[in-house]
Amino acid sequence: MAKQVLDIGFFSYLYSQTNGTAHAVRFLSEEIAKLGHNVHVYAPKIQNGYVKPKNLYFHDLGGGTVSSKTGFPVSFPIHKYFFCRENQLDLCHTMTHATIGGLALNWAKYLGIPLIGTHNSPLQFYMAQYVPVIGKFLTKFPLAWKYERHMLEKYDLSAVATKSKKELLLEHWFKEPIITLSNGVHELYYQDLKENGIREKYGLGDKKVMLYASRMSPEKHMVSIIKHFKQIHKQVPDSHLLIVGSDGPSSEFVKNLSNKFDYVSCAGRVPFNDLLKLFNTADLSCLWSWIEAEGLVLIEAMAQGTPNIGANGYGIRDIIKHGETGYLANNFDEFKSHVVKLLKDDDLRADFGKNAKLAAEKYRISKVAETWIKLYKFVINDLYPLRYHDVKRKRRVELVKEFIHQLPNVSF
Repeated sequence: MAKQVLDIGFFSYLYSQTNGTAHAVRFLSEEIAKLGHNVHVYAPKIQNGYVKPKNLYFHDLGGGTVSSKTGFPVSFPIHKYFFCRENQLDLCHTMTHATIGGLALNWAKYLGIPLIGTHNSPLQFYMAQYVPVIGKFLTKFPLAWKYERHMLEKYDLSAVATKSKKELLLEHWFKEPIITLSNGVHELYYQDLKENGIREKYGLGDKKVMLYASRMSPEKHMVSIIKHFKQIHKQVPDSHLLIVGSDGPSSEFVKNLSNKFDYVSCAGRVPFNDLLKLFNTADLSCLWSWIEAEGLVLIEAMAQGTPNIGANGYGIRDIIKHGETGYLANNFDEFKSHVVKLLKDDDLRADFGKNAKLAAEKYRISKVAETWIKLYKFVINDLYPLRYHDVKRKRRVELVKEFIHQLPNVSF
């Protein structure tokens, strides 16, 4: 039987970096620790310079950094794979499946405890950009999909943030049980803000602002957004595109192109308090990517009552409710049309903003953390014993379906 206070191991390639996966792991680990459980984080390049819950423990796995622009680490802790001394753990939860995921798998086997995996970003879509030389070669073959499929088949339970992301995995022959549960948004994003002078700080004046907050990477298509915003500006002369986010492979192109237009500005990485205020003051937020785990920046904007416009792709289409909290677009012509419509119609934009703020409530990290504790205890008490005794996968799938009916923010 599961203990009242659990000892949970979080395994991730990313933790202290500035990107969606790292934030998802960090925020969830902190929130679960706040609930009174002991959380042990195993990750490379952990920055431990902030006040954290006393029962959140860091175990840095070492390693280097791929590039100063991305902050992505390189870590292959092979020496730890077969020397597990963490006998206090009740359950392993891995958030990334390469190298660190293998460590979690071996430790779970050694300790005889359950292993849960959250699937965020498919390796097939990111290796070419973040793994020098060999990454471009590997993406020519479905090796990454095969590896991740092999890993997830060994988990007692797999989770994704959105239904469309689950559809993507099923298209690539991943096996059930796979549940959908939001990564959650930190409570700080739900603050009520007052007039704050943020427009003056970033030279926005009284312009109608579309905010693009994201890492500057090719899959975010920021260069294309800047080029198409030229036509938007012709129809809405007081419009302005503001880009914020950490550096990535596209940083130089995005910054150079932004400098050519007085209605586009690139502020780069900004302090958290500024980001929160920009979400609040923006008239629109956008994200143009065809593969997202969830698109947390969209929910963060929604929490401040800001409507969104995004690509009708995996992840994003689960977050934006078309015609209610924003618009989904299948191409750049639709994108331009939707942006112009919302920037010109103040009443419609205000209605979408109210709907967005209400919709964002279900994504609070506190609610997500409470749900995970219920899932952890279910896996320990009911699901893991079935796999341990080699009960057929079909029965385990049925058991998961039966259990999640009592969890309002989880679906199958």
